[in-house]
Amino acid sequence: MSVKRKFSFAFKVATIVCCLIGVLSNLLRTTSIASILSFYTMQSNLFVLVFYSGYFIARKFNSDIEQTKGYHFLKGATVMVIFLTFLVYNISLQPLGFIMDVKTASSNILRFSNLFVHFLTPLMVILDYALFDEKGFFKKWYALLWLLFPAMYPVYVYTYAHFGGKFFGVGGSKKYAYFFLDLDKIGIDGVLTYLLIFCIGYVLLSLILIGFDNLLGKRKSKQQSTTCK
Repeated sequence: MSVKRKFSFAFKVATIVCCLIGVLSNLLRTTSIASILSFYTMQSNLFVLVFYSGYFIARKFNSDIEQTKGYHFLKGATVMVIFLTFLVYNISLQPLGFIMDVKTASSNILRFSNLFVHFLTPLMVILDYALFDEKGFFKKWYALLWLLFPAMYPVYVYTYAHFGGKFFGVGGSKKYAYFFLDLDKIGIDGVLTYLLIFCIGYVLLSLILIGFDNLLGKRKSKQQSTTCK
């Protein structure tokens, strides 16, 4: 195993540990598991957890799993899913004083768990991709498929709310988690406007990531061909 692959493996272990700390610190401190698991933040962190767990399992059977198209497709999806958590929280939610769950006796625990799920885990995933993944595998049409997970979240929220589910946050919606999904306050037109903006923005960000990935991939291929000559 090369030095880079060793560092890559160690960094991925650190990433999954970071994600586990964030997820468990939220689950263990809350008195409403259903509520905390219904926030996009937690679901995106669980997405990361599932991806990296699957990676370590698959690696047992295929040591070159990182060279497969499936790995890169899912890695790109994971980067975008968790990046959305980082972006929306810092731009739209934190300025409003949003707190995901207030059912805790300690504000220190709250700050600790928020740090992991909203900052550290997203940054670790992004750095893992930027530093260690081979570039040039992403396809433009991936952008639409990567949209599926976040696009399904509103469906989940409205189903959860329909069956009496509640959210125990501050600065959001007790019934719909986030202000931009609150049908009672902004109506269907307001919700659809926000969702359209999010979908367009998400696809555009995905295309930027794909373009960046392909640019670096071409640059590396050109350098390798020059070296061979």
